[in-house]
Amino acid sequence: MVNNMKIVVLSGLPLSGKTTYAKIIGPKYNMPLYETGTEVLEEVTGRGYDFTPENIKLVTDDCKKISDSFFTERLMKKIDKLPDDVPGTFISGIRAVSEVEVLRKHYGDENVFVIAFHTSMKTRFKRLNNPDRIEETKGAKAKEDALLRNFDNFLARNKKELGYGVGDVMALAEYVMSTENEMWPYVSMESNTDSFETIIKEILKLD
Repeated sequence: MVNNMKIVVLSGLPLSGKTTYAKIIGPKYNMPLYETGTEVLEEVTGRGYDFTPENIKLVTDDCKKISDSFFTERLMKKIDKLPDDVPGTFISGIRAVSEVEVLRKHYGDENVFVIAFHTSMKTRFKRLNNPDRIEETKGAKAKEDALLRNFDNFLARNKKELGYGVGDVMALAEYVMSTENEMWPYVSMESNTDSFETIIKEILKLD
């Protein structure tokens, strides 16, 4: 395990901008991004199932019988193999406080930080039709986005995330960002990128 590795948990409801900012700032500070959703995809497809909501539930329920933090623990094994020159990493997709506690126990309270991303539901739903997102999203994720473009499906997904406990994770965050660009407070992406970078520099203790 890399000593003093900083673990930055990105918490928020779907399309709140979590991975967007990590992909912009991460390379600048040599901080890779890991997503629990990718681990779920690998587990589902690795068992020979199609990546459908029904199969996702089937597999995740089965994995939770092994551990409530099954996918987070899988990511930790990958993170622990990172070279010493990696100062920190982003983790997106953690939904429960218990998962954050697993990270804190393993890496130390002083090395785990949660950033909560807040955006209105209306704006997040609109982002599903962003041309850049449509262009960049491929495979199973593209199929998932297609389902979410039905508002009833989108609402159900949000309720499911909240049921898992993502709201509790956000409530206990060390840092909070509003990524609302369509309604008040009308925060631009450029401004938010600067704010996100400031947070990362503070976490990494950079001047």
